Amino acid sequence: MNSRVQRFVRRVIRNGDGVLVAMAAGLLTSCATNQRGDVDRYRAIADPTTSPDVSQPDAPVSLVEAMRRTAAFNEQLASRGEEYVQALADRQRVAASLLPTLDLVSEVALRENTGNTSIVQSSLGVNGQYRLLTGLSDLRNVAAADATAESQKWLILDLRESLLLQTATSYYESLRAERLVRVLESSVAAQSERLEDTRARNDVGFARPLDVAQNEAQVSRTRTQLVTASRQAGEARVALSLLTNTNLRAAPLSDGYQLPAETRGLTELITLAERHRQDILAARSDAEAARARVDAAIGQYAPSLSLNLNYFLARGPDDSVSSIASLIQLRFPIFSAGRIEADVQAAWSNFRQRVLEYRLRVREAKRDVETALLQLRSSAERAAELRTQVRAARDALDLAAAAYEAGLGTNLELVTAQDQLLAAELEAASEEFTTKAASLSLRRACGLLSVDLIDAPLPRLPVDAVPVPDSPFLDRPQTVNTSTPRAPAG
Repeated sequence: MNSRVQRFVRRVIRNGDGVLVAMAAGLLTSCATNQRGDVDRYRAIADPTTSPDVSQPDAPVSLVEAMRRTAAFNEQLASRGEEYVQALADRQRVAASLLPTLDLVSEVALRENTGNTSIVQSSLGVNGQYRLLTGLSDLRNVAAADATAESQKWLILDLRESLLLQTATSYYESLRAERLVRVLESSVAAQSERLEDTRARNDVGFARPLDVAQNEAQVSRTRTQLVTASRQAGEARVALSLLTNTNLRAAPLSDGYQLPAETRGLTELITLAERHRQDILAARSDAEAARARVDAAIGQYAPSLSLNLNYFLARGPDDSVSSIASLIQLRFPIFSAGRIEADVQAAWSNFRQRVLEYRLRVREAKRDVETALLQLRSSAERAAELRTQVRAARDALDLAAAAYEAGLGTNLELVTAQDQLLAAELEAASEEFTTKAASLSLRRACGLLSVDLIDAPLPRLPVDAVPVPDSPFLDRPQTVNTSTPRAPAG
């Protein structure tokens, strides 16, 4: 090796080792990330304020407890939370463009001199870069990244609302099927006793073989319904275990949810939905992010100024050259071949698209609230009427049984009365849980399911004074038909 190169290498090792150690330590420090902190960041958004209790697997599980387990253990929420962490990382990446950068640079080049002898040109230094002027595009991109992260946070809460409603639906489906199983088991027992009585009567000549056949058919129909209800109960339990990420296949369900007295009108409920629905707030943040990207695209028309500074710690074999080199670059776009215009056009189009999605979310929220309120009121009225039907069917069965015992009625009338009572009891049991599910759907439509059921407060809501992003070009003009109607013939 050339002696000058050897001296240069020794000088670099002797003078630059402290710098290299410091740079290596800084690099290792920057590579370290707080993964636990990232996970806790989105868990603080999605987790319920009260932790679920899973210490006693065989203890009764209420509806609220099942919802807490869904909010705490469901992987879908964690996956959506990771998207929130990624949005925060994107925001940090965009914000880094506003700060100067510092790099350790080492170069080794092989070249030939005039004496036709190959030499090695080496350098070791520090490079710093900073963009002094960017037409505010970087600031707008940071604002867009902030709004995107805010949107991801609301999407976590919106997914939690959806999962909690699915949990409530599966929970009451389990209770409904299990209630039907108990009703059908009781009915099978009563019908089997009546069948044995009819067979005994047939043996002594007080009943007909037709009566026995009718009772046997009725018992078989009821047992078929029992098999179906048992299957539905098992399927609902499996779905509930999947949502809560805990084993609830055999744990008793205690419900515990009481229907509140609804006093709010449709207008008030729609107002609550417009203010609290998480999908609406996420769409609003997306529109704000798109509007900031429009300003960032327009900022490309402005001039940009950047500074590039190199400080050489060692250079060889010729170390007589200056140890500092800087470059100031000023760019002013004059002709971009339509690239900037295309970026601005695409940004405006994306903004209008987000505004349309926001408007659609608002209209969907109104539809959801109105539909849920209609379903709740209708289900409550049906439940009241079905309770009346159960009482009437039970009285009709008692009268039919008394008439049959006295020889004044037929077995067909008795079987018909039994079927009507069983049908009324099954519908009444189902409608009770349908009413509760409709009440929870109404809270989901308003975006308040987590607040009302698991006491999970919502984050700070947007200030009303901040205008909602909108675009007037999306509104179609209202045309009025001013033409004179044609007079009828004749």
